Amino acid sequence: MVEFRVLGPVEVWSGGSQLHFARRQQRVLLGILALEANQLVTGDRLIDLLWGERPPARARAVVQTRLSEVRAILDLAERPDPPASLETVSGGYVLRTAPEQVDARRFRDMFSGWRDCGSEVESRMLLRSALALWRGPVLGGWLPPDTQAILSQGLEAMRLTATEDLFDIELRLGNHRQVVDEVVELVSQHPTRERLIGQMMRALAAAGRGPEALQSFDRWRRWLRDELGTDPSSEIQAIHLAVLRGADNQVAEGDSRAAVATAQPPPHAGGDPPSSSAGFQLSTPRNLPADIADFSGRESEVAAVEQVVLGPGDGARIAVISGPAGVGKTALSIHVAHRLVGSFPDGQLYVNLHGMDSSRPLDSFEVLGRFLRTLGVDGLHLPADLDERVDLYRGLLADRRILLLLDNAADDDQLLPLIPGGASCGVIVTSRARLGPTLGARGLALEVMEAQDAVALLSRLAGPRAVLDEMSTASLIRRCAYLPLAIRIVGAKLAAKPHWTVDKLVRMLDDERIRLDQLSHGHLDVRASIALSYQGLSPAARTLLCRLGDIDLPEVSVWLATALLATTAERTDELLEQLIDAQLMDFAGRSASGQPRYRLHDLVRLFARERASLEARPEELSAARARAYGATLDVIERLIHALYGGLSLTVRGATQRWKVDETLVGTSTTELLEWFDVERSTIVSVVDRVAREGLSETAWDLACAASPLFPLRGQYDDWQRVLDMAGESAQKGNDARGQAAVSYRMGMLALDRQEFDRADEYLHRARGLFEAVEDTHGAASVDAYLAMVMRFQSRPDAALDRYSLALAGLREADDPGGVAFVLRGMSQACMDLGDEEQATAYLTESLEIYETLGCPPMGRGQALFWQGMLLLRSGRHEQGAPLFDQVLTITTLLKDRNGQAQALRGLGICHHRTGDMAQARAALDEALRLVQQPRPSIVEAFIRRTIAELFGDSG
Repeated sequence: MVEFRVLGPVEVWSGGSQLHFARRQQRVLLGILALEANQLVTGDRLIDLLWGERPPARARAVVQTRLSEVRAILDLAERPDPPASLETVSGGYVLRTAPEQVDARRFRDMFSGWRDCGSEVESRMLLRSALALWRGPVLGGWLPPDTQAILSQGLEAMRLTATEDLFDIELRLGNHRQVVDEVVELVSQHPTRERLIGQMMRALAAAGRGPEALQSFDRWRRWLRDELGTDPSSEIQAIHLAVLRGADNQVAEGDSRAAVATAQPPPHAGGDPPSSSAGFQLSTPRNLPADIADFSGRESEVAAVEQVVLGPGDGARIAVISGPAGVGKTALSIHVAHRLVGSFPDGQLYVNLHGMDSSRPLDSFEVLGRFLRTLGVDGLHLPADLDERVDLYRGLLADRRILLLLDNAADDDQLLPLIPGGASCGVIVTSRARLGPTLGARGLALEVMEAQDAVALLSRLAGPRAVLDEMSTASLIRRCAYLPLAIRIVGAKLAAKPHWTVDKLVRMLDDERIRLDQLSHGHLDVRASIALSYQGLSPAARTLLCRLGDIDLPEVSVWLATALLATTAERTDELLEQLIDAQLMDFAGRSASGQPRYRLHDLVRLFARERASLEARPEELSAARARAYGATLDVIERLIHALYGGLSLTVRGATQRWKVDETLVGTSTTELLEWFDVERSTIVSVVDRVAREGLSETAWDLACAASPLFPLRGQYDDWQRVLDMAGESAQKGNDARGQAAVSYRMGMLALDRQEFDRADEYLHRARGLFEAVEDTHGAASVDAYLAMVMRFQSRPDAALDRYSLALAGLREADDPGGVAFVLRGMSQACMDLGDEEQATAYLTESLEIYETLGCPPMGRGQALFWQGMLLLRSGRHEQGAPLFDQVLTITTLLKDRNGQAQALRGLGICHHRTGDMAQARAALDEALRLVQQPRPSIVEAFIRRTIAELFGDSG
């Protein structure tokens, strides 16, 4: 049968196997439907629960896609009996399943039925079974707080009540020692539950911890008065009085009017170990490695691990420390273990499981043999069967307080036989994988060090004098990428060679090509540490890591990784997850459209680049990079087409485009603009990489294609940078057409910055080069902007002549978007000459072309703006205002700051014409705020000129 588990991270099991849902959204949506099994859940409600008040633009499509994926996975499961299916119903979705197939429903049924049991022992067993269904917060706590409360508040309250009911039964049965720590922990989480407070005091008193009960009551009473302004109830006060009097055991059984029992000491709490009935003498193991003398920082992480290991629980308390190679997992675990020695007087067991070493990972059978011998079991009594070894091991640890440190674990299967069965032991596990959920463990993901902790560690290793120069020390730590292992290596080198300086090490690490060579000292080696994780990857995941290292980008998304591999998005997603699981890649967040982004740790990136050069054929790496460049161009050109109705006035190179799956980047204009907002730094990095490779045509192809996008966001520095890199590459490659294309875009940039003479120089140079290579479309495109320069220089007659030249060339080149652009410019020139009739004719024709192109928002918005300005010139501001409103709507949707500012300028003039000076000034001030930069653009100049004309100042 299919089992839906929602009391914790969402899981679905069928035929004894867990179904794999790769995406968190799949799991959350399925979990919501399971919580409301056999009931209609509308699409709108799913969107509200998933995203709240800020759903992405494609929320409905995302929900539909994810649930289609869920349905496909469920359909692949073994035929369940009873059946389970996900159905699409008008307006929503229904998960059809038998009630007992959902753990939340089973929990409710068991909770409501425990009072019907025949004895307290049966009631206890039923409540324990019900509470054992819980593996964490409902749906894993993956939803926004408000949504989490809506879905889980009732269940969480029922869980707490069931726990209190269980405690009452345990106390009546005399099991106060087994539950006392669990009650104390729960009180710290729910201090307003008086029933829990009473249970805590009764349990502490019955366990012989009366003074602790009195201290806890006193702290709680003060908190109650300070926070809530109230006093304890009479029942709690009666329990308090009974504890003070030290009466008999009736209070432990739930009678608040009676006294408290005195408790007998536990049968074994340290000291001499007991003799075994099997005929051997148990020993007290003490085989922890030496503590880390120079351990630094990590205060919060130390506290977190200690809280887990010392906390309450029915079974062993397990803390799993995970993280990438060299991040300090073993050092942290050993340090914490030594701090906890006093809490585990019956001994400490340690083993390195070699989980990442494929040549010698320890199996559980071997480890159990080692542990049993350490505990005093001689060869004669050592079982030859794994299950028998587990039974003996757990029996020996059942009543003993022993701490286990299981270092470098591979997976949960390797760990499971080594976990004690009782609640008296603590377990610390380290692993590069995120392990433990199936064992009931609590995880701690260890990150690289904070800067101040890294400096402290270096100081302890190399001495305080080594870190006196703060700038040099900061540079050294950055080159170590804040990785503890790397810092230990450079610290050891400085300590071994006192005549070395931090500056010398910085210079040694400057060259990325040999940095990993320098990060090695004795048995410490960053490369070897990362290599262990690398060796555990599948061949395909190794290939992906190498190609990511080779292309050397700061961050990557699925669309780009898919191009590098030339495979499907689903396969790429699987391989990226492998790299995440191996702690070789970090999750860098999500784009506005929900697409995940990833980054390589700096030293992993160097390792990956090194492996690529050693293991991959150069032609394979070159082909992979070419696909990534082509994919970047493909999406840029989709966005330009969506904005302008085509690649108008764009000079294209011969770079091979690589088609990207639409689901990875979006299809609407707003989705593609979100892609650009996220990937802008990637585009800059790609141009840089291509230019360094000497691929001049690809460099200018990318830079020139993206040029119209940078000013939309006011990113003039990035625009200048990509053009500079592309221009230098074209110059080195003697690429005349590339030099022409870059000079053309440089002219556009100078024009935006009001550098008219410089713009004229760039554009004339570009036109001459285009003529030399006989590129008539390029020359005509340049003419369109030369005409614009003339118009801004107050030469409308010359501008019209140049526009006419551009118009002929663009019609011949079949560039309708370019023709519409030129017609709009001719309209503006006619407006400057006072020829409103001809201006109207040109503008009308421009708008008609944009309509045939599908009304692209940027082109149409600009034409509508000038139509509004034309109406203002003829005094028809009432007709112009709605056009400016349309432009404002379009540009706001596109987050086009320049366009928004222009629309507000037009509205400001309209308000001024109607006498609403306050509204006029507000609109113009907002327009100025949107575009104001240290280096004013042409749009800012227009707005300041309008403010000066209307109000006598420049804003």
